[in-house]
Amino acid sequence: MLDLRDTRIPDVIDYCKEVLSVDLDTENPAFGWGGKSVGFRTSRGTWVKILFRPSDLLNEWTWTGEECASVLTGISKPQLLRSIRWSDGQRELVWRADETTRVDSPVISSTPEIRDYPQGLSADWWNDLRESLSALAGKKTTRVGVRQDLINRRVREYAGEAVDPSVDEWMPAHADVHWANLTAPTMTLLDWEGWGLGPRGLDAATLWVFSLLVPAVAKRVSEEFADDLSCRSGKIAQLFMCVELLKMVRNFGDHPDLEKPLTREADRLVVELAGTPRSG
Repeated sequence: MLDLRDTRIPDVIDYCKEVLSVDLDTENPAFGWGGKSVGFRTSRGTWVKILFRPSDLLNEWTWTGEECASVLTGISKPQLLRSIRWSDGQRELVWRADETTRVDSPVISSTPEIRDYPQGLSADWWNDLRESLSALAGKKTTRVGVRQDLINRRVREYAGEAVDPSVDEWMPAHADVHWANLTAPTMTLLDWEGWGLGPRGLDAATLWVFSLLVPAVAKRVSEEFADDLSCRSGKIAQLFMCVELLKMVRNFGDHPDLEKPLTREADRLVVELAGTPRSG
């Protein structure tokens, strides 16, 4: 897989500059997770993010996420201004570039997980996050962020038949709420490629698992989103995220420090859910 952190793409950058009619600050790039995207400040005070997918692995849902999210209101997010996309037969890739309003507050972490208590998480910050996720949950969409069959597979891989993984409540979710997609001191939620329907509590569960190395923050997430995380679907979402990240730890070596707390919390949730019948 191409890693933009150590691969020069002058032709891609020049094409974006020409089509978007803008200069990019290429001396100060900001790379996404794993070098799969790169962003630049522009000469007109906006932001351009460039990303790619292999031509044979293009996912229509993630590829159209930013456009579909552009009509969402009541959410603290960048505004999409324009997009371009094109095929790269030589590299067997498809590229896209999104120009959005620029977010001045920095991301909270360079990685999805945190190891220290973040600065700038005021009461207003938590309130803005709650209100944004609540506004999102109230929207209507046919997009799917996390499928029931994936939840079934992950939960049964870990818990066997001890837990019924069926989700009772489905709501629109960002589906990737972690500390590298959140800014502070002003709360902005970035990267809307994969948003869509998910179990109630999915976004809170995602932020919670990526907070487990800082128990005080994990506790704060649980308190701020107690209603979503304490219901059955919220517990299924937490168990799913624990198991999903454990798979990343064990199969790909990602987030290795999280293995012990993820296992501890997954075991606890299995016990709780095994005694909780599905409603209805």
